[in-house]
Amino acid sequence: MKLIKKPLPSEVGTGKWNTFALILTVLLLVAVLSSCGQERETESPLSVPLAEGDTVSIAVMATTDVHGWVRAWDYYRDQVEPGYALSKVASLVDSVRTFHPNTILLDAGDWLQGNPFAEYFALHDPQERHYPFLAAADHMRYDAIVLGNHEFNFGLEYLDRQIAQTGTPVLGGNIYHHGTDDPAYAPYIIRDVAGVRVAVVGLTTPGSAVWDRSRVEGVLDFGDGLEAARRFVGKVREDHQAEVVIVLAHSGLEGSSSYQRDGLGEENFGRAVGEQVPGVDLLVLGHTHRTIDDVVLRGSDGREVGVIQPGRWASHLGVAEMKMTRDSTGTVRVVDISTSNHSAERVEEHHEIVELTLEAHEDVVRFVTEPMAHTDDTWSATDARRRDTPVIDLIQTVQKKQTGAQLSAAAAFNTSVSFGPGAITRGDIALLYPYFNTLYKLEISGAQIRSFLEHTSQYYTSETDEQGNPVVNRGWPGFNFDMLAGVSYVLDLRNPPGERVTKLTYNDTPVGDDDRFTIAINSYRAEGGGGFDMLQDAPVLMTIDRSVGDMILEYLQEAEVIRHDDVFEENWHLAY
Repeated sequence: MKLIKKPLPSEVGTGKWNTFALILTVLLLVAVLSSCGQERETESPLSVPLAEGDTVSIAVMATTDVHGWVRAWDYYRDQVEPGYALSKVASLVDSVRTFHPNTILLDAGDWLQGNPFAEYFALHDPQERHYPFLAAADHMRYDAIVLGNHEFNFGLEYLDRQIAQTGTPVLGGNIYHHGTDDPAYAPYIIRDVAGVRVAVVGLTTPGSAVWDRSRVEGVLDFGDGLEAARRFVGKVREDHQAEVVIVLAHSGLEGSSSYQRDGLGEENFGRAVGEQVPGVDLLVLGHTHRTIDDVVLRGSDGREVGVIQPGRWASHLGVAEMKMTRDSTGTVRVVDISTSNHSAERVEEHHEIVELTLEAHEDVVRFVTEPMAHTDDTWSATDARRRDTPVIDLIQTVQKKQTGAQLSAAAAFNTSVSFGPGAITRGDIALLYPYFNTLYKLEISGAQIRSFLEHTSQYYTSETDEQGNPVVNRGWPGFNFDMLAGVSYVLDLRNPPGERVTKLTYNDTPVGDDDRFTIAINSYRAEGGGGFDMLQDAPVLMTIDRSVGDMILEYLQEAEVIRHDDVFEENWHLAY
Protein backbone atom coordinates (compact mmCIF):
# COMPACT_ATOMS: atom_id res chain seq x y z
CA MET A 1 0.00 0.00 0.00
CA LYS A 2 1.10 3.53 -0.68
CA LEU A 3 2.41 5.60 2.21
CA ILE A 4 0.71 8.98 2.47
CA LYS A 5 2.89 11.83 3.65
CA LYS A 6 0.84 14.34 5.62
CA PRO A 7 1.58 18.03 4.98
CA LEU A 8 3.84 19.78 7.43
CA PRO A 9 2.11 22.17 9.84
CA SER A 10 3.60 25.11 7.94
CA GLU A 11 1.89 23.82 4.79
CA VAL A 12 -1.53 23.41 6.35
CA GLY A 13 -2.22 27.09 6.86
CA THR A 14 -4.44 28.01 9.79
CA GLY A 15 -5.61 24.53 10.74
CA LYS A 16 -6.39 23.54 14.30
CA TRP A 17 -3.13 21.60 14.69
CA ASN A 18 -1.13 24.82 14.19
CA THR A 19 -3.19 26.45 16.93
CA PHE A 20 -2.63 23.48 19.24
CA ALA A 21 1.13 23.50 18.70
CA LEU A 22 1.31 27.24 19.31
CA ILE A 23 -0.69 27.08 22.51
CA LEU A 24 1.35 24.12 23.72
CA THR A 25 4.51 26.21 23.29
CA VAL A 26 3.00 29.14 25.16
CA LEU A 27 1.85 26.91 27.99
CA LEU A 28 5.33 25.49 28.38
CA LEU A 29 6.83 28.95 28.57
CA VAL A 30 4.53 29.91 31.42
CA ALA A 31 5.05 26.50 33.12
CA VAL A 32 1.47 25.47 33.66
CA LEU A 33 1.79 22.54 36.06
CA SER A 34 -1.62 21.73 37.42
CA SER A 35 -3.27 18.51 36.23
CA CYS A 36 -0.65 15.79 36.69
CA GLY A 37 -1.41 15.14 40.32
CA GLN A 38 -5.15 14.59 40.01
CA GLU A 39 -6.55 11.32 41.29
CA ARG A 40 -6.52 8.62 38.63
CA GLU A 41 -9.72 6.87 37.60
CA THR A 42 -9.45 3.25 36.50
CA GLU A 43 -12.41 3.64 34.13
CA SER A 44 -13.55 6.68 32.26
CA PRO A 45 -16.98 7.91 33.39
CA LEU A 46 -19.78 7.33 30.92
CA SER A 47 -20.58 10.42 28.90
CA VAL A 48 -23.34 11.38 26.50
CA PRO A 49 -22.56 9.78 23.13
CA LEU A 50 -21.30 12.12 20.46
CA ALA A 51 -24.37 13.46 18.67
CA GLU A 52 -24.98 13.01 14.97
CA GLY A 53 -23.21 15.73 13.03
CA ASP A 54 -21.07 16.79 15.99
CA THR A 55 -17.28 16.87 15.84
CA VAL A 56 -14.77 16.30 18.64
CA SER A 57 -10.98 16.05 18.92
CA ILE A 58 -9.00 13.68 21.12
CA ALA A 59 -5.29 14.17 21.83
CA VAL A 60 -3.48 10.84 22.21
CA MET A 61 -0.20 11.38 24.05
CA ALA A 62 2.56 8.80 24.07
CA THR A 63 5.97 7.88 25.40
CA THR A 64 8.05 4.82 24.60
CA ASP A 65 11.30 3.06 25.46
CA VAL A 66 11.77 5.10 28.64
CA HIS A 67 14.29 2.48 29.86
CA GLY A 68 14.55 3.87 33.36
CA TRP A 69 15.02 7.54 32.42
CA VAL A 70 12.57 8.75 35.07
CA ARG A 71 14.72 11.66 36.24
CA ALA A 72 16.88 14.12 34.32
CA TRP A 73 20.08 12.61 35.65
CA ASP A 74 22.88 10.65 33.98
CA TYR A 75 23.61 7.91 36.51
CA TYR A 76 26.54 6.66 34.46
CA ARG A 77 28.47 9.92 34.73
CA ASP A 78 26.79 11.39 37.84
CA GLN A 79 25.64 14.60 36.19
CA VAL A 80 22.52 16.37 34.95
CA GLU A 81 21.07 14.96 31.73
CA PRO A 82 19.27 17.75 29.85
CA GLY A 83 17.81 15.68 27.02
CA TYR A 84 15.74 12.94 28.62
CA ALA A 85 13.40 12.32 31.54
CA LEU A 86 9.87 11.22 32.24
CA SER A 87 9.80 14.03 34.79
CA LYS A 88 10.26 16.46 31.87
CA VAL A 89 7.63 14.74 29.76
CA ALA A 90 5.21 15.10 32.70
CA SER A 91 5.39 18.86 32.25
CA LEU A 92 4.52 18.47 28.57
CA VAL A 93 1.61 16.22 29.51
CA ASP A 94 0.25 18.88 31.83
CA SER A 95 0.49 21.48 29.09
CA VAL A 96 -1.45 19.33 26.64
CA ARG A 97 -4.13 18.56 29.22
CA THR A 98 -4.49 22.23 30.08
CA PHE A 99 -5.24 23.05 26.45
CA HIS A 100 -7.08 19.90 25.43
CA PRO A 101 -10.02 18.54 27.48
CA ASN A 102 -10.04 15.11 25.80
CA THR A 103 -6.81 13.15 26.17
CA ILE A 104 -5.39 9.65 26.40
CA LEU A 105 -1.87 8.93 27.71
CA LEU A 106 -0.04 5.75 26.62
CA ASP A 107 3.40 4.14 26.77
CA ALA A 108 4.65 1.72 24.12
CA GLY A 109 6.94 -0.42 26.29
CA ASP A 110 10.48 -1.01 27.55
CA TRP A 111 10.11 0.79 30.86
CA LEU A 112 11.43 -1.79 33.39
CA GLN A 113 15.09 -2.05 32.31
CA GLY A 114 17.67 0.13 30.65
CA ASN A 115 19.87 2.23 32.93
CA PRO A 116 21.37 2.06 36.46
CA PHE A 117 18.22 3.61 37.94
CA ALA A 118 16.05 0.79 36.58
CA GLU A 119 18.55 -1.93 37.43
CA TYR A 120 18.90 -0.75 41.02
CA PHE A 121 15.26 -1.46 41.81
CA ALA A 122 15.32 -4.84 40.10
CA LEU A 123 18.55 -6.14 41.64
CA HIS A 124 19.85 -4.05 44.51
CA ASP A 125 17.09 -2.21 46.37
CA PRO A 126 17.01 -3.62 49.93
CA GLN A 127 13.50 -2.21 50.44
CA GLU A 128 12.04 -3.90 47.33
CA ARG A 129 10.07 -0.76 46.56
CA HIS A 130 7.53 -0.18 43.83
CA TYR A 131 9.45 0.69 40.68
CA PRO A 132 9.42 4.52 40.41
CA PHE A 133 8.46 4.54 36.73
CA LEU A 134 5.21 2.80 37.60
CA ALA A 135 4.64 5.08 40.57
CA ALA A 136 5.14 8.05 38.24
CA ALA A 137 2.85 6.49 35.62
CA ASP A 138 0.11 6.17 38.21
CA HIS A 139 0.62 9.78 39.26
CA MET A 140 0.58 11.01 35.66
CA ARG A 141 -2.63 9.02 35.00
CA TYR A 142 -1.45 6.89 32.12
CA ASP A 143 -4.41 5.12 30.54
CA ALA A 144 -2.31 2.09 29.55
CA ILE A 145 1.22 0.87 29.06
CA VAL A 146 2.29 -2.10 26.97
CA LEU A 147 4.91 -4.72 27.73
CA GLY A 148 8.17 -4.41 25.83
CA ASN A 149 10.77 -7.12 25.39
CA HIS A 150 12.98 -5.69 28.15
CA GLU A 151 10.20 -6.08 30.70
CA PHE A 152 11.15 -9.76 30.89
CA ASN A 153 14.87 -9.24 31.54
CA PHE A 154 14.62 -9.57 35.31
CA GLY A 155 12.28 -12.54 35.34
CA LEU A 156 8.53 -13.02 35.62
CA GLU A 157 8.37 -12.90 39.41
CA TYR A 158 9.77 -9.36 39.54
CA LEU A 159 7.66 -8.20 36.59
CA ASP A 160 4.43 -9.60 37.99
CA ARG A 161 5.15 -8.18 41.45
CA GLN A 162 5.59 -4.72 39.96
CA ILE A 163 2.46 -4.99 37.83
CA ALA A 164 0.44 -6.04 40.88
CA GLN A 165 1.34 -2.79 42.62
CA THR A 166 0.34 -0.41 39.83
CA GLY A 167 -3.06 1.02 39.06
CA THR A 168 -2.15 1.54 35.41
CA PRO A 169 -3.39 -1.14 32.99
CA VAL A 170 -0.49 -3.18 31.57
CA LEU A 171 -1.27 -4.70 28.16
CA GLY A 172 0.16 -7.60 26.17
CA GLY A 173 -2.44 -9.13 23.86
CA ASN A 174 -0.10 -11.47 21.98
CA ILE A 175 1.50 -12.92 25.14
CA TYR A 176 -0.23 -16.18 25.98
CA HIS A 177 -0.19 -18.73 28.76
CA HIS A 178 2.01 -21.52 27.46
CA GLY A 179 0.26 -23.91 25.11
CA THR A 180 -2.90 -21.81 24.86
CA ASP A 181 -4.23 -18.75 23.06
CA ASP A 182 -5.36 -17.20 26.36
CA PRO A 183 -3.64 -13.83 26.95
CA ALA A 184 -1.51 -13.77 30.08
CA TYR A 185 -1.97 -9.99 30.29
CA ALA A 186 -4.86 -7.73 29.39
CA PRO A 187 -5.13 -7.47 25.59
CA TYR A 188 -6.99 -4.15 25.49
CA ILE A 189 -8.81 -1.43 27.39
CA ILE A 190 -11.97 0.45 26.48
CA ARG A 191 -12.30 4.14 27.29
CA ASP A 192 -15.24 6.49 26.86
CA VAL A 193 -13.71 9.79 25.74
CA ALA A 194 -15.87 12.78 24.81
CA GLY A 195 -18.80 10.51 23.95
CA VAL A 196 -16.71 8.17 21.78
CA ARG A 197 -15.85 4.56 22.67
CA VAL A 198 -12.08 4.26 22.23
CA ALA A 199 -10.25 0.92 22.39
CA VAL A 200 -6.52 0.55 22.97
CA VAL A 201 -5.16 -2.84 21.86
CA GLY A 202 -1.72 -3.64 23.33
CA LEU A 203 0.82 -5.84 21.52
CA THR A 204 4.53 -6.54 21.79
CA THR A 205 7.36 -7.83 19.65
CA PRO A 206 7.53 -11.65 19.84
CA GLY A 207 11.33 -11.53 20.10
CA SER A 208 11.21 -12.04 23.86
CA ALA A 209 10.66 -15.73 23.13
CA VAL A 210 14.26 -15.68 21.82
CA TRP A 211 16.01 -13.00 23.86
CA ASP A 212 14.62 -14.07 27.24
CA ARG A 213 13.99 -17.70 26.44
CA SER A 214 15.34 -18.96 29.78
CA ARG A 215 12.88 -16.74 31.69
CA VAL A 216 9.72 -17.31 29.66
CA GLU A 217 10.04 -20.74 28.05
CA GLY A 218 7.34 -23.14 29.21
CA VAL A 219 5.42 -20.32 30.90
CA LEU A 220 4.60 -17.76 28.22
CA ASP A 221 4.23 -17.99 24.45
CA PHE A 222 4.67 -14.93 22.22
CA GLY A 223 2.33 -14.83 19.25
CA ASP A 224 2.49 -13.09 15.92
CA GLY A 225 1.61 -9.41 16.35
CA LEU A 226 -0.27 -9.18 13.07
CA GLU A 227 -2.45 -12.18 13.88
CA ALA A 228 -3.18 -10.86 17.37
CA ALA A 229 -4.06 -7.43 15.95
CA ARG A 230 -6.62 -9.01 13.63
CA ARG A 231 -8.10 -10.95 16.55
CA PHE A 232 -8.38 -8.16 19.09
CA VAL A 233 -9.16 -5.24 16.79
CA GLY A 234 -12.04 -7.32 15.46
CA LYS A 235 -13.09 -8.22 19.00
CA VAL A 236 -13.20 -4.67 20.33
CA ARG A 237 -15.06 -3.51 17.24
CA GLU A 238 -17.63 -6.31 17.30
CA ASP A 239 -18.01 -7.24 20.97
CA HIS A 240 -17.39 -3.87 22.61
CA GLN A 241 -18.68 -1.56 19.87
CA ALA A 242 -15.42 0.38 19.86
CA GLU A 243 -15.72 3.38 17.56
CA VAL A 244 -12.04 4.31 17.44
CA VAL A 245 -9.19 1.80 17.75
CA ILE A 246 -5.61 2.56 18.75
CA VAL A 247 -2.97 -0.16 18.47
CA LEU A 248 -0.31 0.37 21.13
CA ALA A 249 2.61 -1.81 20.07
CA HIS A 250 6.16 -2.35 21.24
CA SER A 251 7.20 -2.83 17.64
CA GLY A 252 8.80 -0.69 14.99
CA LEU A 253 7.07 0.55 11.88
CA GLU A 254 9.18 -1.71 9.69
CA GLY A 255 12.50 -3.53 9.40
CA SER A 256 13.74 -7.09 9.31
CA SER A 257 13.75 -9.34 12.37
CA SER A 258 17.00 -9.74 14.32
CA TYR A 259 16.25 -13.40 15.01
CA GLN A 260 15.55 -16.54 13.02
CA ARG A 261 12.95 -18.90 14.43
CA ASP A 262 10.33 -20.83 12.48
CA GLY A 263 6.80 -19.92 13.45
CA LEU A 264 7.75 -16.77 15.37
CA GLY A 265 6.21 -13.58 14.03
CA GLU A 266 8.01 -10.55 12.68
CA GLU A 267 9.90 -8.35 15.13
CA ASN A 268 8.62 -5.06 13.67
CA PHE A 269 5.04 -5.54 12.53
CA GLY A 270 3.75 -1.96 12.76
CA ARG A 271 3.31 -1.26 9.06
CA ALA A 272 1.70 -4.66 8.47
CA VAL A 273 -0.92 -3.94 11.13
CA GLY A 274 -1.62 -0.47 9.78
CA GLU A 275 -2.00 -1.60 6.20
CA GLN A 276 -3.56 -5.05 6.60
CA VAL A 277 -5.84 -4.98 9.66
CA PRO A 278 -9.21 -3.30 9.07
CA GLY A 279 -10.51 -1.06 11.81
CA VAL A 280 -7.26 0.52 13.03
CA ASP A 281 -7.19 4.31 13.33
CA LEU A 282 -3.85 5.00 15.03
CA LEU A 283 -0.56 3.16 15.62
CA VAL A 284 1.47 4.11 18.70
CA LEU A 285 4.82 2.36 18.23
CA GLY A 286 8.17 1.79 19.96
CA HIS A 287 11.09 -0.65 20.14
CA THR A 288 13.30 0.77 17.38
CA HIS A 289 14.05 4.03 19.25
CA ARG A 290 13.04 6.12 16.23
CA THR A 291 11.14 9.39 16.21
CA ILE A 292 8.30 9.10 13.70
CA ASP A 293 5.46 11.51 13.07
CA ASP A 294 3.70 13.27 10.21
CA VAL A 295 3.10 9.88 8.55
CA VAL A 296 -0.21 8.25 7.67
CA LEU A 297 -0.71 4.78 6.19
CA ARG A 298 -3.59 3.64 4.00
CA GLY A 299 -5.48 0.84 5.71
CA SER A 300 -6.97 -2.18 3.99
CA ASP A 301 -10.46 -0.77 4.57
CA GLY A 302 -9.53 2.58 3.02
CA ARG A 303 -9.16 4.55 6.23
CA GLU A 304 -6.13 6.67 7.02
CA VAL A 305 -4.06 5.21 9.85
CA GLY A 306 -1.95 7.65 11.84
CA VAL A 307 1.52 6.72 13.11
CA ILE A 308 3.37 8.14 16.10
CA GLN A 309 6.64 6.93 17.65
CA PRO A 310 8.23 9.26 20.23
CA GLY A 311 11.89 8.26 20.23
CA ARG A 312 13.51 6.78 23.34
CA TRP A 313 14.44 7.53 26.95
CA ALA A 314 11.55 9.99 27.39
CA SER A 315 13.17 12.30 24.87
CA HIS A 316 9.81 13.31 23.41
CA LEU A 317 6.12 13.35 24.05
CA GLY A 318 4.28 12.13 20.98
CA VAL A 319 0.90 13.73 20.36
CA ALA A 320 -1.66 12.55 17.83
CA GLU A 321 -4.72 14.77 17.54
CA MET A 322 -7.64 12.82 16.12
CA LYS A 323 -10.59 14.84 14.84
CA MET A 324 -13.77 12.76 14.52
CA THR A 325 -17.44 13.16 13.75
CA ARG A 326 -20.60 11.03 13.92
CA ASP A 327 -22.25 10.77 10.50
CA SER A 328 -25.89 10.34 9.59
CA THR A 329 -25.63 6.54 9.95
CA GLY A 330 -24.48 6.89 13.56
CA THR A 331 -20.90 5.86 12.70
CA VAL A 332 -17.95 7.71 14.18
CA ARG A 333 -15.41 8.57 11.51
CA VAL A 334 -11.91 9.98 12.03
CA VAL A 335 -11.75 12.84 9.56
CA ASP A 336 -8.23 14.07 10.33
CA ILE A 337 -5.13 12.85 12.18
CA SER A 338 -2.21 15.15 12.92
CA THR A 339 0.89 13.82 14.68
CA SER A 340 3.87 15.58 16.21
CA ASN A 341 6.71 14.79 18.63
CA HIS A 342 7.62 17.41 21.21
CA SER A 343 11.17 17.40 22.59
CA ALA A 344 11.62 17.39 26.35
CA GLU A 345 15.11 18.88 26.21
CA ARG A 346 14.21 22.48 27.07
CA VAL A 347 11.45 21.56 29.50
CA GLU A 348 11.69 21.80 33.27
CA GLU A 349 11.18 18.70 35.39
CA HIS A 350 7.73 18.40 36.90
CA HIS A 351 8.05 19.27 40.58
CA GLU A 352 5.59 16.59 41.69
CA ILE A 353 7.47 13.82 39.87
CA VAL A 354 10.74 15.15 41.30
CA GLU A 355 9.29 15.03 44.80
CA LEU A 356 7.72 11.61 44.24
CA THR A 357 11.05 10.08 43.15
CA LEU A 358 13.49 12.11 45.26
CA GLU A 359 14.36 9.40 47.79
CA ALA A 360 14.75 6.80 45.04
CA HIS A 361 16.97 9.12 43.02
CA GLU A 362 19.27 9.87 45.96
CA ASP A 363 19.59 6.19 46.83
CA VAL A 364 20.61 5.31 43.28
CA VAL A 365 23.15 8.15 43.08
CA ARG A 366 24.84 6.91 46.26
CA PHE A 367 24.90 3.37 44.91
CA VAL A 368 26.31 4.04 41.42
CA THR A 369 29.01 6.46 42.58
CA GLU A 370 30.55 3.88 44.91
CA PRO A 371 34.18 3.14 43.86
CA MET A 372 34.86 -0.47 42.89
CA ALA A 373 38.59 -0.34 42.09
CA HIS A 374 41.42 2.00 41.20
CA THR A 375 43.37 2.33 37.96
CA ASP A 376 46.31 4.42 36.77
CA ASP A 377 45.33 3.86 33.13
CA THR A 378 42.74 5.39 30.83
CA TRP A 379 40.10 2.94 29.60
CA SER A 380 38.25 4.02 26.48
CA ALA A 381 35.91 2.36 24.00
CA THR A 382 36.15 5.12 21.40
CA ASP A 383 37.95 2.89 18.87
CA ALA A 384 36.83 -0.43 20.28
CA ARG A 385 35.07 -1.51 17.08
CA ARG A 386 38.12 -0.76 14.94
CA ARG A 387 40.90 -2.28 16.99
CA ASP A 388 41.48 -4.54 19.97
CA THR A 389 41.28 -2.52 23.20
CA PRO A 390 41.87 -3.17 26.91
CA VAL A 391 38.35 -2.09 27.89
CA ILE A 392 36.75 -4.89 25.82
CA ASP A 393 39.38 -7.35 26.97
CA LEU A 394 38.26 -6.56 30.53
CA ILE A 395 34.88 -8.06 29.62
CA GLN A 396 36.52 -10.99 27.84
CA THR A 397 38.78 -11.74 30.81
CA VAL A 398 35.88 -11.82 33.24
CA GLN A 399 33.77 -14.04 30.99
CA LYS A 400 36.60 -16.53 30.48
CA LYS A 401 37.39 -16.58 34.19
CA GLN A 402 33.76 -17.16 35.16
CA THR A 403 33.23 -20.03 32.72
CA GLY A 404 36.69 -21.50 32.26
CA ALA A 405 36.11 -21.29 28.49
CA GLN A 406 38.92 -21.15 25.95
CA LEU A 407 37.32 -18.31 24.00
CA SER A 408 35.08 -15.36 24.74
CA ALA A 409 32.84 -13.09 22.65
CA ALA A 410 31.93 -9.52 23.58
CA ALA A 411 30.74 -6.31 21.94
CA ALA A 412 31.39 -2.62 22.50
CA PHE A 413 27.87 -1.61 23.53
CA ASN A 414 28.74 2.04 23.96
CA THR A 415 31.75 3.69 22.29
CA SER A 416 31.46 6.76 24.56
CA VAL A 417 32.78 4.76 27.54
CA SER A 418 35.82 6.30 29.18
CA PHE A 419 37.10 6.06 32.75
CA GLY A 420 40.36 6.39 34.64
CA PRO A 421 42.89 7.31 35.80
CA GLY A 422 41.42 7.16 39.28
CA ALA A 423 38.46 5.40 40.82
CA ILE A 424 36.28 3.07 38.77
CA THR A 425 32.64 3.34 39.90
CA ARG A 426 29.55 1.22 39.45
CA GLY A 427 28.34 3.85 36.99
CA ASP A 428 31.44 3.39 34.82
CA ILE A 429 30.79 -0.34 34.51
CA ALA A 430 27.07 0.20 33.95
CA LEU A 431 27.96 2.33 30.93
CA LEU A 432 30.43 -0.30 29.71
CA TYR A 433 27.90 -3.11 30.14
CA PRO A 434 24.38 -1.58 30.19
CA TYR A 435 22.34 -4.70 29.41
CA PHE A 436 21.12 -7.34 31.81
CA ASN A 437 22.76 -10.26 30.00
CA THR A 438 23.66 -13.47 31.76
CA LEU A 439 26.44 -15.83 30.67
CA TYR A 440 26.60 -19.09 28.72
CA LYS A 441 29.41 -21.53 28.01
CA LEU A 442 28.96 -23.25 24.66
CA GLU A 443 30.86 -25.83 22.68
CA ILE A 444 31.48 -24.82 19.07
CA SER A 445 33.51 -25.99 16.09
CA GLY A 446 36.16 -24.21 14.10
CA ALA A 447 33.66 -23.89 11.24
CA GLN A 448 31.20 -22.17 13.58
CA ILE A 449 33.90 -19.74 14.73
CA ARG A 450 34.66 -18.81 11.15
CA SER A 451 30.96 -18.40 10.35
CA PHE A 452 30.54 -16.30 13.51
CA LEU A 453 33.31 -13.92 12.44
CA GLU A 454 32.05 -13.67 8.87
CA HIS A 455 28.61 -12.79 10.20
CA THR A 456 29.82 -10.17 12.66
CA SER A 457 32.06 -8.59 10.00
CA GLN A 458 28.93 -7.33 8.23
CA TYR A 459 29.04 -4.39 10.62
CA TYR A 460 31.41 -2.96 8.01
CA THR A 461 30.94 -2.40 4.28
CA SER A 462 33.77 -3.01 1.83
CA GLU A 463 34.26 0.74 1.34
CA THR A 464 36.49 3.33 3.00
CA ASP A 465 35.83 7.02 3.56
CA GLU A 466 37.92 9.99 2.42
CA GLN A 467 40.31 9.46 5.32
CA GLY A 468 40.75 5.80 4.44
CA ASN A 469 38.72 4.51 7.38
CA PRO A 470 36.29 1.60 7.04
CA VAL A 471 32.67 2.56 6.45
CA VAL A 472 30.07 1.22 8.88
CA ASN A 473 27.00 -0.59 7.62
CA ARG A 474 24.27 1.63 9.09
CA GLY A 475 21.80 -1.23 9.02
CA TRP A 476 23.97 -3.32 11.38
CA PRO A 477 23.73 -2.37 15.09
CA GLY A 478 27.03 -1.88 16.88
CA PHE A 479 25.96 -4.28 19.62
CA ASN A 480 25.93 -7.00 16.95
CA PHE A 481 29.63 -6.54 16.16
CA ASP A 482 31.19 -9.12 18.45
CA MET A 483 34.92 -9.50 18.99
CA LEU A 484 36.55 -12.75 20.02
CA ALA A 485 39.29 -13.39 22.55
CA GLY A 486 41.32 -16.59 22.68
CA VAL A 487 41.87 -16.93 18.93
CA SER A 488 43.93 -14.68 16.66
CA TYR A 489 42.24 -13.49 13.49
CA VAL A 490 42.18 -10.91 10.71
CA LEU A 491 39.06 -9.55 9.03
CA ASP A 492 39.89 -8.23 5.56
CA LEU A 493 37.07 -5.81 4.83
CA ARG A 494 38.16 -5.45 1.22
CA ASN A 495 36.63 -8.87 0.63
CA PRO A 496 32.89 -9.55 0.54
CA PRO A 497 31.24 -11.11 3.62
CA GLY A 498 31.91 -14.81 3.57
CA GLU A 499 35.53 -14.30 2.50
CA ARG A 500 36.80 -11.89 5.12
CA VAL A 501 38.47 -14.20 7.67
CA THR A 502 41.96 -14.40 6.19
CA LYS A 503 43.66 -15.61 9.37
CA LEU A 504 42.28 -17.72 12.20
CA THR A 505 44.61 -19.43 14.66
CA TYR A 506 44.55 -20.86 18.17
CA ASN A 507 47.90 -21.00 19.99
CA ASP A 508 49.60 -20.19 16.66
CA THR A 509 47.95 -23.20 14.97
CA PRO A 510 45.43 -22.72 12.15
CA VAL A 511 41.89 -23.50 13.25
CA GLY A 512 40.34 -26.42 11.36
CA ASP A 513 36.64 -26.76 10.67
CA ASP A 514 36.34 -29.84 12.88
CA ASP A 515 38.33 -28.47 15.83
CA ARG A 516 36.29 -28.08 19.02
CA PHE A 517 36.37 -25.15 21.45
CA THR A 518 34.49 -23.78 24.42
CA ILE A 519 33.31 -20.18 24.33
CA ALA A 520 31.88 -17.76 26.90
CA ILE A 521 29.07 -15.73 25.38
CA ASN A 522 26.22 -13.61 26.69
CA SER A 523 22.63 -14.82 26.90
CA TYR A 524 21.32 -12.50 24.17
CA ARG A 525 23.73 -13.97 21.67
CA ALA A 526 23.47 -17.57 22.89
CA GLU A 527 19.69 -17.47 22.68
CA GLY A 528 19.65 -16.27 19.09
CA GLY A 529 19.87 -12.48 19.23
CA GLY A 530 21.46 -10.77 16.24
CA GLY A 531 20.91 -13.51 13.68
CA PHE A 532 23.92 -15.62 14.73
CA ASP A 533 22.30 -18.81 13.42
CA MET A 534 25.54 -20.77 13.57
CA LEU A 535 25.10 -20.95 17.37
CA GLN A 536 21.59 -22.37 17.21
CA ASP A 537 22.52 -26.00 17.89
CA ALA A 538 25.71 -25.42 19.90
CA PRO A 539 25.74 -27.59 23.05
CA VAL A 540 25.26 -25.59 26.25
CA LEU A 541 27.84 -26.63 28.83
CA MET A 542 27.07 -24.05 31.52
CA THR A 543 24.76 -21.15 32.31
CA ILE A 544 25.38 -18.50 34.96
CA ASP A 545 22.17 -16.66 35.80
CA ARG A 546 23.77 -13.42 36.94
CA SER A 547 24.45 -10.17 35.14
CA VAL A 548 27.76 -9.97 33.29
CA GLY A 549 28.00 -6.41 34.57
CA ASP A 550 27.87 -7.64 38.16
CA MET A 551 30.58 -10.20 37.38
CA ILE A 552 32.81 -7.40 36.12
CA LEU A 553 32.19 -5.43 39.32
CA GLU A 554 33.08 -8.44 41.45
CA TYR A 555 36.29 -8.93 39.48
CA LEU A 556 37.27 -5.30 40.05
CA GLN A 557 36.46 -5.40 43.75
CA GLU A 558 38.61 -8.47 44.17
CA ALA A 559 41.50 -6.95 42.21
CA GLU A 560 41.25 -3.53 43.94
CA VAL A 561 43.74 -2.15 41.37
CA ILE A 562 43.45 -2.86 37.62
CA ARG A 563 45.91 -2.18 34.80
CA HIS A 564 45.79 -2.69 31.05
CA ASP A 565 48.43 -5.38 31.33
CA ASP A 566 46.16 -7.43 33.59
CA VAL A 567 43.68 -8.11 30.81
CA PHE A 568 44.93 -6.88 27.43
CA GLU A 569 46.15 -9.25 24.75
CA GLU A 570 45.95 -7.97 21.19
CA ASN A 571 44.62 -10.82 19.05
CA TRP A 572 42.67 -9.35 16.13
CA HIS A 573 42.74 -6.54 13.62
CA LEU A 574 40.95 -5.25 10.56
CA ALA A 575 42.48 -4.95 7.10
CA TYR A 576 41.05 -2.30 4.77
